Amino acid sequence: MENTNLNNERNMLLSKNVAQEGMVLLQNKHHVLPLSNKTVALYGSGAFATVKGGTGSGDVDQKTISIVEGLENYNFNITTMAWLTRFQRYYESKKAEYQKTANILSPAFDMDDPEIDDFKEGTVGIYVISRSSGEGYDRKDEPGDFQLSENELSNIKRLSEFYENSILLLNVGGVIDTSFVDQCPLLDSILLISQPGMMAGNAVTEILDGTKTPSGKLTDTWSAYQDYPSSNDFGTRNPEYTEGIYVGYRYFDSFNIKPRYEFGYGLSYAKFDITTEKVSVNEDHISFKVEVKNYSDKFQGQEVIQAYVSNPQSNIPTPYQALRVYAKTKVLKCHESQELTLNFKTKDLAVYDERRAAFVLVPGVYILRIGNSSRNSTVVGEVKLDRETIIKSVEHKMLPQFDPTRLRKNEVKLRRTSGVPLFLLKSENFEQDEPVKYQKKSDVTTYVVNNRNLPGQYLDEKTVVKDKLTDFTLADVYNKKISIETFVANLTDQELVDIVEGDLESSNDSIIGNGSSLVRGAAGQTVDNKKHGIPVTVNADGPAGLRLDAKTTAWPIGTLLAQTWNRKLIQKLGSAIGDEMEQFGITFWLAPGMNIHRNPLGGRNFEYFSEDPFLSGTVAVSETKGVQSHSGLGVTIKHFVGNNQESYRNIGNSIIGEQALREIYLKNFEIVVKEAQPLAAMSSYNLVNNYFSGANFELLTNILRDEWHFEGMVMTDWFSVADPKESVHAGNDLIMPGDSKDTLFAAIDDLKPRFNGDGSIATKKVLNVAEMKLDTVELWNDFIPDDDGDVLVKIKISDEEVDDKIKELFFNGDVQVLDDSHILIQGKWKNNNDLNLGDLQKSAIHILKVIMKTDKFKKLIKDK
Repeated sequence: MENTNLNNERNMLLSKNVAQEGMVLLQNKHHVLPLSNKTVALYGSGAFATVKGGTGSGDVDQKTISIVEGLENYNFNITTMAWLTRFQRYYESKKAEYQKTANILSPAFDMDDPEIDDFKEGTVGIYVISRSSGEGYDRKDEPGDFQLSENELSNIKRLSEFYENSILLLNVGGVIDTSFVDQCPLLDSILLISQPGMMAGNAVTEILDGTKTPSGKLTDTWSAYQDYPSSNDFGTRNPEYTEGIYVGYRYFDSFNIKPRYEFGYGLSYAKFDITTEKVSVNEDHISFKVEVKNYSDKFQGQEVIQAYVSNPQSNIPTPYQALRVYAKTKVLKCHESQELTLNFKTKDLAVYDERRAAFVLVPGVYILRIGNSSRNSTVVGEVKLDRETIIKSVEHKMLPQFDPTRLRKNEVKLRRTSGVPLFLLKSENFEQDEPVKYQKKSDVTTYVVNNRNLPGQYLDEKTVVKDKLTDFTLADVYNKKISIETFVANLTDQELVDIVEGDLESSNDSIIGNGSSLVRGAAGQTVDNKKHGIPVTVNADGPAGLRLDAKTTAWPIGTLLAQTWNRKLIQKLGSAIGDEMEQFGITFWLAPGMNIHRNPLGGRNFEYFSEDPFLSGTVAVSETKGVQSHSGLGVTIKHFVGNNQESYRNIGNSIIGEQALREIYLKNFEIVVKEAQPLAAMSSYNLVNNYFSGANFELLTNILRDEWHFEGMVMTDWFSVADPKESVHAGNDLIMPGDSKDTLFAAIDDLKPRFNGDGSIATKKVLNVAEMKLDTVELWNDFIPDDDGDVLVKIKISDEEVDDKIKELFFNGDVQVLDDSHILIQGKWKNNNDLNLGDLQKSAIHILKVIMKTDKFKKLIKDK
């Protein structure tokens, strides 16, 4: 396999291992798997066009080992090669036609499998179902997508009837309708291989032949589409999150709806016995000592231990149970045991009380459960709290104009369990968190070195005078010779704008995903300033590996990573991504993607981890720690926040209740910020409760920085439609990829118009993100031609031919000739200098503090 990566073999092996640990065995009747017979009949386009990952910015340019190739690599005899070859030839011809007009944001190519009219003789039949989705498009509850097509269902049913041993491989990025299980009673085994990256075929084959025992667990609840409470308004422009906190298993468990496969579910070839040996509880921690024994006589394997807690029911909406901690065993040999210790902070059981804007522990009995899925657990203890306890008080932030929440009360009652230990906790022994000191939206601090007229209005501006410098660099700040505030006070307006805007040259014809001149194929870069010692930094997509014009490692998708439930393995993968970042010169990886799987049709669910915020947050912590174990490299957690669908993603308004925001959609980001301090975060395109995430002061400053103490920088998603002036004031530091420099400069000074050599007004192409097209705008900027204006603008005429409009203005007396090559046009400036300089300085400070942590900066000061 071609791969220019210096760590080629090591990364290929790691990619394969991760893929295998995240594959989930959903069904295995008659113990058909693993196979002892290496002669198989193989069907489905996914056999040769195996999907390694989704489309869009999450795609990686790398060849995939298909399932056909994997089976052949391990000496399987495929009896259906003639059928596969004919189908592949037709499939690829149609795909080639499609790709002539496709681009990075086009939907994935899709073709229905033909109905199989003649099955080849044999004992083992394997069918592969493939699905792909990606950026810009949500999936559909239709045949060929969430549902099986008629041909697929017919093929699977007949295959299971024809072959003695029948296997279905699900090469899908997310949940699909599995009602076909009831219609195919003779189907033996179902293996969710997900979208397993570049080593797909080899990884799958080693599961099929028993070289590796599957140990993945689902990170989502699998059920019929109408069972999900978000199914009624998903994909609308202004989705109302009526389900509140009842997302995924929280809903199914609380309202007694039986899914096909529950959250945390996954089978193994091995058999495990789980024994809780000890439960310890105090006001600081709750811990479990659990022994896991593999009592299989034939297979080694791994098990995932999951701890759920049922909180007391009260007038605060509370799910039946929630995942609180988990751990995965090592590979246990036959009859081998391992003792695991799981623990979490007792205060993490607090729920959010909307009435008081506080996280509180509700009095009553808490039920502790240990198991290997959300619906296969045993009560191992109970905890009783004497009275209500406030853990942390905050302020009401990001409130909707109306609360859309309709689901507020469980329909499943909690039952006490006899014969388990009961622990008593006293409210007086808990310590309340320190009060939050919030910044005010109306406040701004501007640093100055002279008495200039400052732009900006409507804010309470404080000015601080700093020393004027003539020769200074960022290294002076790093070496504590000057303060960062003095540094930014001495920068020119244009230098400040350059820092807070990405470096997108007007000659760059790329729209999205290829905005770097330094590293080919990278998504974007920042502006350097050699005079003041500010290096350029480079950003690269995406969650399944570095998307560059190079053969980098294509890792399994985010959902599969989470399905490993193995934080050590994910951290190892993150470190390997950091190796490639160093190799190719990437500073910021635009990942992990960690939005919640609110609905199974989310087009980018494959990039994200789970329906559960705790699992999502802890997986992101591991990946972040892995990447940032490389000094000077950083991740960019995204998309912050409420970007849970692709439909209307640029202009849609997610209406989310306060408790749901705090406990579900913000919680996973809170976990990774507090435990791993990612160097960067990316704000999402969409609005939440009527405000763009990229311009929401309460989100980006009050919650992210004041409550969580985030120390990194925030960047927009590419070509955000949020007003860049509002963004920098709100705490969105870096505007990417850098197409609004003129807008920001015009907000602090008068931006002159630009003209062509013939005197005509210059134009530029601007991306209309809402309609995904390029618009042409004239660059009059802050200047308005006006006969009564008191401003004269000089235009240089360098061409022999003069623009017709200039000629017309000349004959009408609206243009004055200054000399042989210059004319004057009369007008006035717009009254739009409404951005406080302190807002630009604040953003620049956040960015520069991060840049001083990067490898690019450290190399720069070392070389000097």
